[in-house]
Amino acid sequence: MALDPIHAFYCRKDYLTLALQCKIKSGGKCAECGEIFDIDELRPHHIIELTLDNIDDVNITLNPDNIEVLCHNCHNKRHARFGNVVGQKHIYLVYGSPCAGKNLYVETVATRNDLIIDLDKIHKAICICGMYDKPDATKRVAFDVRDYLLNVARLAGTRRRWQNAYIIQTCPEKYDRDEMVKLYGCELIHIDTTKEECVANCKRDIKRQAVQDAVLGWIDDYWSRYNE
Repeated sequence: MALDPIHAFYCRKDYLTLALQCKIKSGGKCAECGEIFDIDELRPHHIIELTLDNIDDVNITLNPDNIEVLCHNCHNKRHARFGNVVGQKHIYLVYGSPCAGKNLYVETVATRNDLIIDLDKIHKAICICGMYDKPDATKRVAFDVRDYLLNVARLAGTRRRWQNAYIIQTCPEKYDRDEMVKLYGCELIHIDTTKEECVANCKRDIKRQAVQDAVLGWIDDYWSRYNE
């Protein structure tokens, strides 16, 4: 299923690169409230909203002067993203290599009313380990929580309190993606960052050598299995 042009734009590597550059340039400062946050807590926001009429105008879409960096709360307030939501739901499978930018994409487009299903973050939430440390003792619990949330997304009716769901997975093999589409009615969003860029992102963002080595191994595994 093809993405609408605005969602497709948010997948583009030139935008994801610009969004990250704007967040880094901000020094962690929210342009609205002025408080300082970790970079991953900030959201890039187009001052002139993207529409179907201007989505091809790079002076709006890729203009750093049209992008301000906001904290999560200010970003929500700017879009008036509060209250219950009733309407057609969309379930998106956001897939790609480790360190491709899947979380950055979701952080850019998702609202506070959306359901995010990310096994890495689930595992981090249920134990004291870091983002990429997944002890065998808690793996089964993390998978059970992930599967419960997937079932919530699949069975939700129009009167749910959340709007869209974003499922973040690597899914290198087409068979697995086809199964997700069949089971959950997912719309596919491929973050098609190259292997070389993923490796560079890993080495830039992960400082602990043991963790970096593990993630580099996952990147190699992804690209050895990836097929369109």
